[in-house]
Amino acid sequence: MKRWMTDRKRKLQQFVSGLCLTALGTLPIMLESIPVFSAEKLYILLGPLKLSLSLDSLETFAETGEIDRELRFYAQFAGDGAMTQLRRVLQRRFKLNPVVVSQLSYSPLGEDALSQIGEFIQTEARINGFYAMRSSWILAATNSEGFTLIDLLRGFPTRGILLDAGRLLAIQRLLTAVSDYTDTTVAAIAQHALSEATTVPVVIDPRLPNPRLPGPFKVTKRTLQLVRETQTIEKAATLRSFYVDLYLPEGKSQPAPIAIISHGLGSTPAGFAYLGRHLASHGFVAALPEHIGSGAQQREDLFRGLSGTNVTLTEFIERPLDVKQTLDKLEQLSQSELAGRLDIQRVGIIGHSFGGYTALVTAGATFNLARLFQLCSTALRFNSSVALQCLNRELPYFDVSLLKEPRIKAAIAMSPLTSLVFGPEGMGTIQVPTMILGGSRDIVTPFVLEQVHPFLWLKTKEKYLVNIDLAGHTSMDGTGGDVNPEPGTMSILLSGPEPTLAREYVKALNLAFMQVYVGDRLEYRAYLNAAYALSIARPPLQLHLINSLTPEQLQTAHGSSPPIPFFPEPVPSAVVERYTQRN
Repeated sequence: MKRWMTDRKRKLQQFVSGLCLTALGTLPIMLESIPVFSAEKLYILLGPLKLSLSLDSLETFAETGEIDRELRFYAQFAGDGAMTQLRRVLQRRFKLNPVVVSQLSYSPLGEDALSQIGEFIQTEARINGFYAMRSSWILAATNSEGFTLIDLLRGFPTRGILLDAGRLLAIQRLLTAVSDYTDTTVAAIAQHALSEATTVPVVIDPRLPNPRLPGPFKVTKRTLQLVRETQTIEKAATLRSFYVDLYLPEGKSQPAPIAIISHGLGSTPAGFAYLGRHLASHGFVAALPEHIGSGAQQREDLFRGLSGTNVTLTEFIERPLDVKQTLDKLEQLSQSELAGRLDIQRVGIIGHSFGGYTALVTAGATFNLARLFQLCSTALRFNSSVALQCLNRELPYFDVSLLKEPRIKAAIAMSPLTSLVFGPEGMGTIQVPTMILGGSRDIVTPFVLEQVHPFLWLKTKEKYLVNIDLAGHTSMDGTGGDVNPEPGTMSILLSGPEPTLAREYVKALNLAFMQVYVGDRLEYRAYLNAAYALSIARPPLQLHLINSLTPEQLQTAHGSSPPIPFFPEPVPSAVVERYTQRN
């Protein structure tokens, strides 16, 4: 009995210090009716125990700092520092547009997130808290003066809010294990890069241009307008009209190789204008298509209430078709007004985030509908890209081979989403040279799950893995210009420190890779090694490039099997057959 009580005390301590500061603290980032009830208590399930805490007690503590008798029970486990932090969380005010909140919470990605959170934040009747959270969130956002966490909790349309501490603790343990594994993986890559650098030192011809600096060609920009007929998910015919920004090198005597650059979700071609201009200054034609179903305009339409989603369900198909149509248009131009300026036989593709998916699928990765069908109901939801990948469950069956673009000779995927939409089976079908580039602090497409493990799945001989240590998901997107974000802001959480430095690395490595595998400039291999990456790295962002990695190296560094298997179980043939029959 004494041992049982000790174990319970330890779990209570973990719960109060972790749950009150982590779970409660993250409620404001959860995504119409006016509630019939106003929540009065939090009920906390911990094994056989059901504890309670009144919102009045929390509100008094937030306003005055007083820890009453009810709250004192929890405070004894949390400690003074944790309680001070909790008070700050409770006092903070948030101001959000209620239209934006409503649209996000009704979008497929928002509904998926709320449904997952609702499994452990429930109504008093132990019903998934999805609808209650959406209602309280929208109601709180209508306060023109902003709202606090207490206001959000009060808006829960039941007398009580049930927190499943057992599930929260399990998630906390898994998050801790994955975080530890990420740290050991990043360290293993750094050590392997140092070993490769020692084996193959930097030997660069001094006559070779510096890939970090602008090239010798003057750059001009043209914008093309493209239109094609397509279909919605309901099979209704519609027109897809989008533009392509074209960056051209002037004065080049030979036809220029082509680099397609695909932007990410909610972004635009302007976010990668810096890279397009850089490549063009070194003799490439850079073509940056707009993806209208997952770009900035789609995001703005969502926020203005003109759309119910920030990504159309067919976008996983439409994006590769945008690339194909862009190349078709460039091929036409190469025989007319741009004759002699474009080499349509030498094409590479670069993509970021959703554009990373676009780059890989057009380069030959196989869209893995059966794996999505099998795993999306149980996939890890702390990997936020899973929600986007799992939208594909709504797609009808289609010929995935049509997404491959045979004119593409090499691919670079920056912070791509890959784990479910491709899996080992899909990544293993890529045959062209491939570079996967990510940032170790990426909270949108986590580095290990979406880049490192998929790098292990590649079977192409020419492959590279790059880690920009401490960089976040948006560090490679230049939408914010050359301004580094302020400490403590959401921007720095998404980008990491000094994204301008990250983009310097992106320009150098993208150019070197494209020169070698698309431009047939083999001398640029001198820049595609660990020693060169280490030589240009500077604080705060370290840069590590490797071209080989094994599961054994990662397991040795971690000291045990990873919390997420290197290679997920193959999709059973019966599942594939059932999925095919369903569609």
